Amino acid sequence: MRLEGKVAIITGAARGIGKGTATRFAAEGARVVVDDVNVERGEATVAEISAAGGEATFVRADVSDSEQVAELFARCDEAYGPPDILMNNAICGEEHIMENDWQPQIDVILKGTYECSLAAVERMQANGGGSIVNISSVNGMFGLQGIHVYSAVKGAILALTKSMAVEQGQHQIRVNAICPGSIETEVWEPILARTPGIWEEIAAFYPLGRLGSVEDIANCALFLGSDEASFATGAVFTIDGGLTAGNKEFPI
Repeated sequence: MRLEGKVAIITGAARGIGKGTATRFAAEGARVVVDDVNVERGEATVAEISAAGGEATFVRADVSDSEQVAELFARCDEAYGPPDILMNNAICGEEHIMENDWQPQIDVILKGTYECSLAAVERMQANGGGSIVNISSVNGMFGLQGIHVYSAVKGAILALTKSMAVEQGQHQIRVNAICPGSIETEVWEPILARTPGIWEEIAAFYPLGRLGSVEDIANCALFLGSDEASFATGAVFTIDGGLTAGNKEFPI
């Protein structure tokens, strides 16, 4: 198993990409700390992992709160020891993203990523290294829709990733980012209710002709968390079905 003996913390792991990655990590031998503010879904993720023979524990922590971040990492230390892998995946409520609410996105996505990374770095330095995987977005790479604050924050995640990678390389801590394209997750449920054919419309813009799955992102995160990616740091892995490669709808 590719993560045998490793400890991983995944924020925002009660659903979507976080849940998919948590279950994949556990299947590959990692002991996983599932973090989320949704207790019911977070505990369900842990139950699913346990039923499949994996090992996981749930911690409710709002990553925008420094004290709760400290508690999250303390709970990890207590349950499994210091983390070898941190995946920063938590986001605020979708309504804040769609309405361009500034503070919730700064606090959860950007500040939360930074606070969790600092806590992880402290432990990884003492432990001889580790891997931090930040979930950014294609929105941080080029203009999409009108969700400007989300795009700005996800762009900042890319800058933070590179800055921390340069600083922490001497400690054998790798810091990389994943930029997913449109991924089929529960986030789309209210949009699908209003526009049932939206996935098909969006898929037409992708060279591969489909949206991504949580497994597509989990596979990349698994590589980055494993020793197979031992020479990858400060890199941006764009998992987007070719969306950012160019516009296939552009008239010739």
